Amino acid sequence: MQENNSYRHKPIVLVAILALLGVVLVTAGLFLLLSPGEEAFHGDRVKPNIVLIVMDAFRADKVGAQRNGVPLTPFLNSLTEEGACFSRAVTNCTWTRPAMASLYTSLYVDAHQVVYDTHVPEEVSAYAALSPELDTIATVLKDAGYATIGIQTNGNLFPEFGFDRGFDVYRTSLDDIGSLVTDWAIEEINQASAPFFLYVHYMDPHLPYDPPQEYRDMMGYTPGSLAPEEREIVENFRDYLMAHCKIKTGQISQMPFAPLSDAGREAVKCLYDACIRYTDDEVRRLVESVRAKASDTVFVILADHGEHFWDHDLLGHGITLYDCELRIPLFLFGGSVTPGKMDWPVEIVDILPTIAKLIGLSPLDSWQGKEMFSSEVRPVYAKTRSNSPAWNTDLESVIFEGRKLILNRRDGDVQLYDWPGDAGEIHNLAEKEPESVERLRGMLEQQYRLNLRARQGVHQETTIDEETREQLRRLGYMD
Repeated sequence: MQENNSYRHKPIVLVAILALLGVVLVTAGLFLLLSPGEEAFHGDRVKPNIVLIVMDAFRADKVGAQRNGVPLTPFLNSLTEEGACFSRAVTNCTWTRPAMASLYTSLYVDAHQVVYDTHVPEEVSAYAALSPELDTIATVLKDAGYATIGIQTNGNLFPEFGFDRGFDVYRTSLDDIGSLVTDWAIEEINQASAPFFLYVHYMDPHLPYDPPQEYRDMMGYTPGSLAPEEREIVENFRDYLMAHCKIKTGQISQMPFAPLSDAGREAVKCLYDACIRYTDDEVRRLVESVRAKASDTVFVILADHGEHFWDHDLLGHGITLYDCELRIPLFLFGGSVTPGKMDWPVEIVDILPTIAKLIGLSPLDSWQGKEMFSSEVRPVYAKTRSNSPAWNTDLESVIFEGRKLILNRRDGDVQLYDWPGDAGEIHNLAEKEPESVERLRGMLEQQYRLNLRARQGVHQETTIDEETREQLRRLGYMD
């Protein structure tokens, strides 16, 4: 029987075709990997870029709010549809340096040992710094192959305090407004290699509440309606705020200013709202610029803490754990992030594990946070403690299963609230629910022991130069 030659040669032809196809695919792959430009930012060939945007002292309840008929956060509002919105996010400390140390390391305050250290002139001026022994978000991402860039305008996070470690570029400036921060960030990403990690810190919502004139007008700020002495206080609010805080912490017995009228208080809030809208516009500009260059980017936008504006008759931040300070806006979007409203409690220590999961990195054993997309019911913790006896601050809180406990370590006082139902934290349930107090207090004690075991470095202190000291004074961190 004659053999069919067409069947005999088909395997040879198929092998040749597959070999040729392999050469073509390898060549194309090398071209894509080696070619600069937008191709480098797409697909599964490289990890997505990461952009972390922190808006200092930005209250969570400003998202979606209005003033003078104008939305305060039109850009953040749009993210409630496009991104993952964590509506019950909290910080782990109501002061910048400890809060950002928790974000950097995924460690609670007692574990990383960076505390609130507003000083008074007669006390020794040594400041809590991040231990060089700790892994940080920048060192982790740098080890994963990221170019790491930081744009920093808060003196509390300057290189003297260890927050530049792991960054290839860490640009710092004192007191610069959001437009310059955005310009610097755009300049850096335009020359960054992929993948990159960009961290940008906007200071505009922070004291002294000094927005550009355009935004004062937008919010309807009318200083002419104020008495001259009130206008002076409103537009130079730092000294009034500091005096008010000293009254509340027992440092002074008499307020050196006349109380602000309702109109004066509203004027202060108006300036803050103008700062909120200005920050929202600058964040939008930065996001749009990054997307134009690198569409394969994951964005994380949040605040480090909130701010008091006479809630509980208090001002500023750092000396309480009430929700106006504790709750923060938090959005994730881009890359593989699934949009939606996430209505379970999450905390700042969860940021780093979440970023790691999104880019395929295994979590470090040292991390205390969890990835945020798990709706597992678990407690969230916060602490604010000053190393200055004059400020008399040592508070801890835990939120779990609809209750929030605040414990004052200095005098043993406890407050218990329905959370988040009692939004103003008006009704203290501690006497009515002693069993809840006992249970949550036990959780705080257990977490404290875990924090001590999680410590990896010794407590670190540093000194600062006079220029940084002056900026911190203007921000209300020292006399």
